Amino acid sequence: MRAAILIAITVGSIGARHAVPLQQTQAAPALPASQAKPLRRTFHMGEETRYRVQLVVRSRRDEPATAKTGADTNVNTVKHAAEARLAWIASERVVSIGPDGAARIREQLEHFSPPTHSQPDDADDAESAKLGAALARILSDWAHDRTLEFRVGAGGPVSGVAAEGAPKLDETAPPLLTLWLNHALRPLATLPEQPVRPGDSWQEPRRIHVAEWMGVQAGETDEWLEAPAGDRAAVRLHVMQEISGRVLDNPSRFPARSREKEENERDTPPPTSSKRESFSAESFSTLALDDGRLLAATRAARTDIVGPDPRRFRASLSVQVEIGLCLGSECEAAGNR
Repeated sequence: MRAAILIAITVGSIGARHAVPLQQTQAAPALPASQAKPLRRTFHMGEETRYRVQLVVRSRRDEPATAKTGADTNVNTVKHAAEARLAWIASERVVSIGPDGAARIREQLEHFSPPTHSQPDDADDAESAKLGAALARILSDWAHDRTLEFRVGAGGPVSGVAAEGAPKLDETAPPLLTLWLNHALRPLATLPEQPVRPGDSWQEPRRIHVAEWMGVQAGETDEWLEAPAGDRAAVRLHVMQEISGRVLDNPSRFPARSREKEENERDTPPPTSSKRESFSAESFSTLALDDGRLLAATRAARTDIVGPDPRRFRASLSVQVEIGLCLGSECEAAGNR
């Protein structure tokens, strides 16, 4: 959703607006004048919608390795990479609607496929195989039927999603990717205040505190796009988010409030390590114009940790989410794809 993130340790919502682009197809007809206003979600009591969801988790490490040739010692970069995949069905049911138009949603996750893992040809080594097995184990531990309940406002913001709504990824603190994924897996999207005018874009700078970082920079860029032609009038929302900062050498010595004061007053900052970390996310969400319902989404995010020499050490962890409406018997088959 919207990156109204406050991590210090407060997370407003890391992103359920997310991902990689949907395939370009023929554009839908021009929007009627009545749609030149903010899009809002309209809920109906007892309404249920089923979606196919696919998650891909990728991990990559580039690290130095020494090799001796006679009396000389050379430092090379060794690359390890792998990915794991999982698919399931998500059923979203409206169980109550408040006077403000917000709804209580019950989401049922079921029909999980067996997790699979692989590694690219250029990283076909024992370490990459272990990395792939570890990713698959994370997905397997999470892939059990479960029911979630949470609140969704008319503008799309989601609150109250339990931590079990997403796999707990193996990432260093703060777990930005896991927090983002817990919202990205929901078949929903946070709706902007800007009127629906395909071609309009805007930037929204963010003030964000990340407990383990200094010199944090963040921002978000949103854009309305024409939707692919289909049976339903729709529009696409494109959202890009970025956060970056220097990793603290000893975060526990510098609570968030004091670090904020030091940065604002230009005092001597706490010592940082030689590493930089960044988070980036991109999302394309196709939304119905009549009720703001999500019709399809492709979302992706990644974190990168770079050492003092980026040619020698870099670690990245990324996720990709694809969500599509489930029609008829597709739901029963989707979990086995």
